[in-house]
Amino acid sequence: GFVIRSGVTGEGTKQIMEFGLKLESNPEFTASVLVAYARAAYRLSSEGVAGAKTVFDIPFGLLSPKSPEELRRGLL
Repeated sequence: GFVIRSGVTGEGTKQIMEFGLKLESNPEFTASVLVAYARAAYRLSSEGVAGAKTVFDIPFGLLSPKSPEELRRGLL
């Protein structure tokens, strides 16, 4: 898939963002995404968080099986 998003920032400066994704296996990718969001839902529930959430409400760190320390070490 490919998504192009345009917008305006600051003093009217135009910006364009492009996102691309090439998958070898769409079913495998979809399953991985579902597992990641189930992991995040479990973690939120464990913290006492309840209610409906959208994908925009879920912090990226909750999607990973890695700890926050591991994510910082590997990504920063």
